[in-house]
Amino acid sequence: MQSPSESPRTPKRTRPRGRILFVAALSAAVALTFATGASAAPKAKTAPKPVELSVFSPGTNDVAGTNGSGFVVDLALTARNKAANGLLSPEAGYKPLFNNPTSPTFQPGTNGGAPGLVVLLSTTPDTPGTPFHGPNTNLAGLFQINGVGSVRGGLTQTWNTWQIGKAGFGSGPSMLTAYVVRGNAPAVVPATGLDVISNTVKVPFTITAPAS
Repeated sequence: MQSPSESPRTPKRTRPRGRILFVAALSAAVALTFATGASAAPKAKTAPKPVELSVFSPGTNDVAGTNGSGFVVDLALTARNKAANGLLSPEAGYKPLFNNPTSPTFQPGTNGGAPGLVVLLSTTPDTPGTPFHGPNTNLAGLFQINGVGSVRGGLTQTWNTWQIGKAGFGSGPSMLTAYVVRGNAPAVVPATGLDVISNTVKVPFTITAPAS
């Protein structure tokens, strides 16, 4: 029993263990949020290029042609909106054109019906004394059939087709790369310096070997 001269003991105040754990977890969560806030912020989406390029042939992992020829590269360019129609307009050089294989225009370089088109094959050889200078050779000038139309509510679209009638573009695994630049595409494509106005499409496929 306590004497009257003794002061009563003040009871110690204790925190419930569950509350302590909750506060600690909350503090850790807040610290983590501040530490990772910059990386967790959503990245801004890049606006698509004004021209959409679609490749219909060859398809991914196709085995194309017979004896290194007889296959088709078929693609389309479509303005994404009416404001982009001017990029594929006659004033920009886009027009219906049959590029006759006997014509002087039938050679690597600028396509007379689709001047900004760039088409590359990773297996294109580097042949001295010819217009073929390896994989950076722009093959768009070999597309024979080039048409222009209006689709999807007035959007300009071109169709461009190349039938490979003769072997000479390599064989085995190949990568087709296609895109569109502003103005006239060069015969040999540099690594930088071009104003690309479309998405870039890459299609891996296989070219059959020429007959021995």
